[in-house]
Amino acid sequence: MARVTVTVNRLELGRVLRGSATREVERVTRETWNGARQRAPVDEGTLRASLLYRVETGRTRVTGTVWSPLQYALYVHEGTGIYGPRRRVITPRRHRFLRFEVKPGGPLRAGQRVPARGNRRVVYARFVRGTPPNRFLTDALEEVSPYPVVRRDR
Repeated sequence: MARVTVTVNRLELGRVLRGSATREVERVTRETWNGARQRAPVDEGTLRASLLYRVETGRTRVTGTVWSPLQYALYVHEGTGIYGPRRRVITPRRHRFLRFEVKPGGPLRAGQRVPARGNRRVVYARFVRGTPPNRFLTDALEEVSPYPVVRRDR
């Protein structure tokens, strides 16, 4: 009986596999970051400009992360009020009315600019419905990932 023995250099195999996995994760992470920047809502551009990404390589895994350090990024992504996780209208806590500034609606005339914050029209309300989610991060990941993306929001 003929016999063949195969010896696997586990360290070298791990290095090769980690290298190709790292390149793939870097590609998907970078493309997700680019897609998220294109999909992020723009008022003044702060959220779009705040998006960051990082790829970390450990002994047994390679992880790519795309995020924003801004506190309101989660509210934009997941929605607020009746569209958010609590599914109820937003009401004032300390006063009788909510107060916020709104941009003018409709098209701007030639030479007209959107007023800066502090110079916009003030609106008062007893409650607001909130804003629908804009899942710019997970949508970007779904578009570029060659692997299935499991979403918990649907």
